[in-house]
Amino acid sequence: MSATSLISTQITNPVLRPKVIRPDHWTPLVVASGFDSQKAHANLFMLAAQPGHPLTPKTSEDIRQYKLLARRNKLIADMDMVESQVAQLARSLVYIDSLASKAVPQEEVPKIKLFWEDSEWIKKVEAAGLYWPKWIEHDSLEMKRGNIVLNQELRNVVTMASA
Repeated sequence: MSATSLISTQITNPVLRPKVIRPDHWTPLVVASGFDSQKAHANLFMLAAQPGHPLTPKTSEDIRQYKLLARRNKLIADMDMVESQVAQLARSLVYIDSLASKAVPQEEVPKIKLFWEDSEWIKKVEAAGLYWPKWIEHDSLEMKRGNIVLNQELRNVVTMASA
């Protein structure tokens, strides 16, 4: 089965499908670790997977510049979803934090560790007025050739899950 047909069965909405699928260009931006259950992991994944909004709202000048772009350049601009997905991740964690603070005492909330390929995104989220919950820790993601994780903590998690 080809990669295109696999994607078309996984992502049914054609608008949300990536235009070009090149596995060698995909690198992880952030890896989350430390969930106490598979359900908590799935809940965060489902919240963060929703199409997000940019960190800061588009200004009228940004919209005008976008309208002046050629169609081909608009498609390229639309494919860049990194900023909106990072913003969606931050908003999802804040939402989970608000739910957890009502149901679970703060001492019992597990520490989630986010491993970032580029730590500048942490500062960009904070500069946009969003915040990270207190139970979130940040660390750098060490990669080799763009797709091999070198962090020992993450490698142990993968090994334990497959055993």
